[in-house]
Amino acid sequence: MKRSISILAAIFLINVHSSGQSCSAIPDQFFVNDTIIVCQGNTYQLDAPVVAGCTYTWSTSEAGSTVMIMFNGRYILQIANSTCIKADTVTVLFNSFLLSPLVEDLKLCKGTTTQRPQATGQNILWYTTPLGGTASTAAPIPSTADTSTTTHWVSQTIRGCESPRVPLVVKVIDKPKFELGDAFIIPCDASGIVLQVIPDEESNYAWSNGSNDASIMAPTRGRYWLYAENMCGNHSDSVVAVECKDKCVQLPTAFTPNNDGKNDEYKAASFCPVPKYLLMIYNRNGEIVFQTKDPSAGWNGYFRGQPQPVGVYIFNVSFFDFVLKREFTEKGTIVLMR
Repeated sequence: MKRSISILAAIFLINVHSSGQSCSAIPDQFFVNDTIIVCQGNTYQLDAPVVAGCTYTWSTSEAGSTVMIMFNGRYILQIANSTCIKADTVTVLFNSFLLSPLVEDLKLCKGTTTQRPQATGQNILWYTTPLGGTASTAAPIPSTADTSTTTHWVSQTIRGCESPRVPLVVKVIDKPKFELGDAFIIPCDASGIVLQVIPDEESNYAWSNGSNDASIMAPTRGRYWLYAENMCGNHSDSVVAVECKDKCVQLPTAFTPNNDGKNDEYKAASFCPVPKYLLMIYNRNGEIVFQTKDPSAGWNGYFRGQPQPVGVYIFNVSFFDFVLKREFTEKGTIVLMR
């Protein structure tokens, strides 16, 4: 019975002593958010509400309405007056794992309508350097006037924290361009000549022999060609190879003008460019039955509108050999057969 009386007396004394202060003066919540994100590399001032006549006790053993936070953690604050004590907790996280935005390199064709590069994230910023510099909120507008490769640097900002910058490459390319050059001679006793181009790293290549490499071996006479394409277009070129004993112009010894679609004309086989050419064909009477300056033109076996008889005819040919860099004049006979 005495103990009960003592407890009641103590409660009565406390109520009398605290009649000048109210517990409601201390707010129930000290911090707006339960978790606060802070940018890595900074310090953060944690502020509590200021209540006159109260004492402040932090879990860091500091006193006062503010503390400086430098590390991740869960921080507890007690605010007390003579009437009561209230507490609140807040978690502070230094954001060291902020991801950079998602970017994708951009390829454009020379001379086409340009487009801005794209980045996926929040509050995107564009830079021209990996560190420092002035940020722009607008993506750059690349120029497609000429081929170029430009690197931009991109970050995102989340809750006031800026991510590391990531590179985004804008490349302006052109359709394939190359030349296989002039006709060439395969030296005697050589295994061939290497044909090659400098690949542009954007194109797919296909040679006449089925190879997709940047170079091939041309082992024998003939015409070799290369086709290339990329997203901007395509290009092809060819070159003629002759062997060391070949001439650009080769003439057959006979022809059969019988309209069967096979060997119906007498004409030269040209393996390379022929800038100068003259072919003249004579009958037994010394009459010129055919002449041309075009190596692709041929005699169909007619003279003055009449088919000529089977037999031997004489030819004279002169031409400039583009590969051997010499002028040749040759004379011989051909046989007309039906």
